[in-house]
Amino acid sequence: MRITITVDQPDSAFQEKLLALLAEQAAHVELDATWTRERAEAYYRSLPSRARRIVALAVAGDGYVASDDLRGEETTSLRGHSAALKRLLQRGALQGLWPESIQPPITPQGPGFGKVAGYAMDEDLVPVFFAALTGVENEHEEWTRQRMTQKEALEQAVRAHGAGGTWDTRRAVTALAAAGHQVADKRARQILRDLAEAGVLVTADSAGGRAVYHAAAH
Repeated sequence: MRITITVDQPDSAFQEKLLALLAEQAAHVELDATWTRERAEAYYRSLPSRARRIVALAVAGDGYVASDDLRGEETTSLRGHSAALKRLLQRGALQGLWPESIQPPITPQGPGFGKVAGYAMDEDLVPVFFAALTGVENEHEEWTRQRMTQKEALEQAVRAHGAGGTWDTRRAVTALAAAGHQVADKRARQILRDLAEAGVLVTADSAGGRAVYHAAAH
């Protein structure tokens, strides 16, 4: 009999009880410590940008990337990358994203003494991480597309109203909702700042600590 349990974002109390139960039955329990696309996506999303580059280039290189390809114009040691990858693996296990027994998907290769000649990924993991990286990058492209569409919609609303009144977060959220975009206050504030940088809006006197804008004269 095989039972598969998936727990998304368990709270700490539940996780402790579950791990304790599994420990009691350790002789009869075999944890699924394989890299799935979902785990690979979570791993890749959590990586800092420089470490993401290691994984992406290793996947592109069918499981290996040399240190010279990573350094580019840099001449510093690559040991910091290895530490970041190790910490991420440990942190993900604590968060329940993968079991503690899972093997690192990518490991440093080198002559020793802290020197790194490159990074290697098991060839069986390359297609798994290729699918994961593709999914994450597609999500980013979609997010970027939506962001540009939201900015264009608010710019159109500002221009349609001309110099009528001021623009703040509440008015931006309302205008975007009318255009079919549901955004949070934080996102609306960012779009207002983007339009101010683009010269569509100009900053007016703040009201109660809130940023307020006028439509720029054209």
